[in-house]
Amino acid sequence: MNWQLNKIQYPVYNLGEGKRIGIWAQGCTLGCKGCVNNTLWSKTGGKSISIVDLFNWVASFQKDFDGLTISGGEPFQQYEQLITFLHLIKSKTDLNVVCFSGYYFKELVELFPDKLFLKYIDILIDGRYIEEQHDDSNLKGSLNQTIYKIFKGVAEIESEIKSPKKWSVKVDLNNQIYMAGIPKNNELEEICHNLNKVGIHKKFR
Repeated sequence: MNWQLNKIQYPVYNLGEGKRIGIWAQGCTLGCKGCVNNTLWSKTGGKSISIVDLFNWVASFQKDFDGLTISGGEPFQQYEQLITFLHLIKSKTDLNVVCFSGYYFKELVELFPDKLFLKYIDILIDGRYIEEQHDDSNLKGSLNQTIYKIFKGVAEIESEIKSPKKWSVKVDLNNQIYMAGIPKNNELEEICHNLNKVGIHKKFR
């Protein structure tokens, strides 16, 4: 089984506690206004990755990391792939799992009555991004979103999860800059402006 992914970034020191591996799923039909990852909406972008190969790669150096963070795109629009991967992770590693979804928790329970996601996810951040309610906290993009801590299949609302307020940055071999984190209002524009002033012309999409 293959999983359509946009990118894998590591190490990520935000989007959850500790040193993490970030995985971004490709494809989302929710279309939230002001989404910082709208280039991940298309189902045909990214790259098709073997779940077994991805798991083996993660497992090969899992002891160097505290957890995984899965975002997108919309991870739950590839539910079978998400659950298959997380089953391997949770049965064969000790990695903590944080997952973002644009669906609300109630919607997820209705869409996926097997509720397997409650078995494999430790922290779930749910809800559409609402631009007018932008939140400058660590893990929530907008105020309407909720952080759930899941233990033994039971989800409880958490007011906040410790995560440093900083970006994780990666530059790949194709001279692309990737930044993991939830930006504050106008923060990306400010970064681009400052880079342009010193002759670095990059645009974050």
